[in-house]
Amino acid sequence: MHALFIRRVLPSLHFGLLVLALSSTTKLHASDLFMKPTQEELAMTSLPGYPGAAAVVLYKEEQTKDDLHVVQHYERIKILTEEGKKYANVELRFFTAHGGFDYQSDETMVGDIVGRTIHPDGSIIPFTGKPYLKVIEKGSDAKFQQKMFTLPDVTVGSIIEYRYAKRFSDRFYEAPSWFIQNDLFVKSARYTWYPTAQVMQDAQGRPVNSISWFPLLPAGVTIKRTESPRTSSSDSSGVLYEVSVKDVPPEPKEEHMPPLENFTYRVLFNYTSYRTADEYWKSEGKQWSKHTDSFIGSSSNMKKAADEITAGATTEDDKLKKIYAVVMSMENTEFTRQRGKKEEKVNNASDVLANKRGTPTQLTDAFIGLARGAGLKAYAMLVPDRSRNIFVPMWLNIDQFDDEIAIVTVDGKDRFFDPGDRYCPYGQLAWQHTIVKGLRQTDSGTDFAQSGSANYAANKTARVANLTMDEHGEVTGKIDLSFLGAPALRWRHAALEGDTESIHHSLEKELEEMIPGSMEVKVTNIQNLDDYEKPLAVTYSVKGSMSTVTGKRLVLPVDLFLTGETATFTHEKRETPVYFHYPESVVDALRINLPKNVSIEAIPDASKIPFNQEGLYALTVESTPTNVTVRRTFLLNDVVVLAKDYGDLRSFYSKFEAKDKDSMVLKTAPVQTSMTAPAGN
Repeated sequence: MHALFIRRVLPSLHFGLLVLALSSTTKLHASDLFMKPTQEELAMTSLPGYPGAAAVVLYKEEQTKDDLHVVQHYERIKILTEEGKKYANVELRFFTAHGGFDYQSDETMVGDIVGRTIHPDGSIIPFTGKPYLKVIEKGSDAKFQQKMFTLPDVTVGSIIEYRYAKRFSDRFYEAPSWFIQNDLFVKSARYTWYPTAQVMQDAQGRPVNSISWFPLLPAGVTIKRTESPRTSSSDSSGVLYEVSVKDVPPEPKEEHMPPLENFTYRVLFNYTSYRTADEYWKSEGKQWSKHTDSFIGSSSNMKKAADEITAGATTEDDKLKKIYAVVMSMENTEFTRQRGKKEEKVNNASDVLANKRGTPTQLTDAFIGLARGAGLKAYAMLVPDRSRNIFVPMWLNIDQFDDEIAIVTVDGKDRFFDPGDRYCPYGQLAWQHTIVKGLRQTDSGTDFAQSGSANYAANKTARVANLTMDEHGEVTGKIDLSFLGAPALRWRHAALEGDTESIHHSLEKELEEMIPGSMEVKVTNIQNLDDYEKPLAVTYSVKGSMSTVTGKRLVLPVDLFLTGETATFTHEKRETPVYFHYPESVVDALRINLPKNVSIEAIPDASKIPFNQEGLYALTVESTPTNVTVRRTFLLNDVVVLAKDYGDLRSFYSKFEAKDKDSMVLKTAPVQTSMTAPAGN
């Protein structure tokens, strides 16, 4: 959302803040609070076309009235199953900040909560309780909170409905964001906005004279703009924006979904002083770039530090590696506890170097400054975190960008770096920042660009088991897992957020979920946890049974590490693209050393299954009289597979997952015992 302070725009980081209670002058009469249920709604037991649906939204309404600085909400939900009763527990989240403004108490920021439950026979139970206020997260001058309440006596077949209001400060105007599609089917909904007629200016003193919006709407649905009668307040513009929808399906729930924020129906409004998107991004990009360069400082200011760091380096790449190593050795405050008000003040990149610590953006800026000080061309680039969203240029909101990465020209080529992401290897990006459109600095200003990519070789997991079986079919031995690239970064970040005991526990749980539940697992060694340029290596000791006994035969999984796997793509059809976090390779090797009384009876045939030019699966099983060895390779070099190609991808997965379910059959013979004749007299 964008909130506009009268005569001045506040930084967009705070746009969701100031929700205050609806004043008593805007309360509705009791007769206007709720809609009368129809006999069809009362008798409804299921949702046609959606078997097993837990609940359905019968009607939803959201009205934003700038003249009253209020957003009014109304929701009616039909409960269809026991699972659907969870929707009676309502949580209303909001964010407040303090300092420099006279806000009302937290208790009054979401107000006028009323509700009721209607049973299928038409009997009504009003909500008479008091909402509970809970602090989710608290900082020195801001809090994430929620008001919670439970509607009474809800049963399968009930209709629940409730109203509440959020009010933003009288000093602000807030352009709404309408999130039309959610986890429930919506039979009908209406969204309205009465914008202000106040004369405002943005942070640069330009008049805010227009409204822009980014819509993702069902086919045939449009934003309706009409001239409407002014409301009682003098600052109503007399303009109404409206969207009405019917029969909106629930948001898709499919395997490997792309960020839902970019695929669900919504309308995102902005107050703006710009006439075109191009004008907005040029201006906002210029302001961001100017601020970033001001923080980085001149290359001459960073030259002394850069010269000391790069001493002895003879190539541009060697210089940059040394700079990267120094920045990566600094404390990244994203992974450390807050230091409170005594924390050092940071005005520029030189302060970051002096303090040897900083935020991810500050560390990235320090890296860029040192690179410039070493005589290299270096630029900042804003990028989204594609685990959450993908940048949409049509939506005029620079807050779509979550992070900053660096671009450095090395030997005449632009290369991407992620020094703000703790332990990210040199010359690579965290997967969330790869192949995304962002806004970068250039020699002449700013421009859109796409970030770098990675292939399957950069993100590798290797799993090696060397086990010895005894004459009873029990195995003991060790398993080595190694991680490179994104898989390693995941575990290194987990280690930063916990302690030795917690990372050991998490790693053990990870392996336990792969292998048969009858096997015991213990981490015995972890190597290179802090060395981001080397694979992270974990060694386990294991013991237990990995086989099923049927008479004189032992049936073993062909790949020990896939025992807990289930089918990946179970849906026959696909609505959204298939979205993988990153290209990857997974290489497994399993050797079982056999006792003398066990021999091989049957092993799977070798298999090789390709997926277009982007994927490959290969499996081989080799046996000797004393052991059996399994080698499995999985490669996938794709990130996005379009819905039209889903059939080919699903076929690929179905084939190799069926192969992974093959078994090895071992045959046991009676254990020979030695007999010694008694000694003679």
